[in-house]
Amino acid sequence: MKTNKLIAFAILLWLYLQSASAAYTEVQCSSDPVFAQNTCNQCFNWWEKGQGEAFGFINDVFINKTTNSKLLYKEEQTMPTMINLWADKVSWSQTPSGGDAFWQYSKDFETMYSTGQKAYVIGAWKQVSRIESKDGFAYKLDKNTVARGQNVWLLVFSVISQDLVNGEVSIDTSEHKECVLFKSGVPSQNPVVTINEPVKRLPQTGPEHVLLVLVALLLGLWLFGLKRKNS
Repeated sequence: MKTNKLIAFAILLWLYLQSASAAYTEVQCSSDPVFAQNTCNQCFNWWEKGQGEAFGFINDVFINKTTNSKLLYKEEQTMPTMINLWADKVSWSQTPSGGDAFWQYSKDFETMYSTGQKAYVIGAWKQVSRIESKDGFAYKLDKNTVARGQNVWLLVFSVISQDLVNGEVSIDTSEHKECVLFKSGVPSQNPVVTINEPVKRLPQTGPEHVLLVLVALLLGLWLFGLKRKNS
């Protein structure tokens, strides 16, 4: 039982390291027609995803690029949505399943709640990691027969806000849509679990990532020794 828990921990740790090294990168929304088709205001690429690949530890950073504070009311917000761009050739799942249970508001976002405004206040030129996937939750590309480099998924974060001007709340609301585009890795005709080739980008190199790598290596060596002892 303890061995199974350690293996599960090692898988989650590997998933974190994969996600940390493949953070999505902002691009021009004119770079692909799919962004305009989904009325995206801010656009990102998350590179190629291969069949069988899982990824989690996803978060959305909201940036208020105006001179006014922004008010966000939770009842007006919607959870992020994953759009399948090839319904007949691509299928995906989330683990564990459960719809909105996949996402949660971050602790940093919760601290921005104003009892006076009864809303979350993001100051002018401020940013906050607003929403994130829960620990242990991930998306998985179960089937992919789309040609490499073609669009397969679009992850959409929608933010509804109102301006706070001179202490008065604007009547008008605005929607900001951040869209993350995923492209196909090497296609396959069989739904087998494969790991896509590493993203050709340098991973984040903060001290916490170095520590996690060392923990993963030590855990791997310990599991190897345990397996030999039990054999």
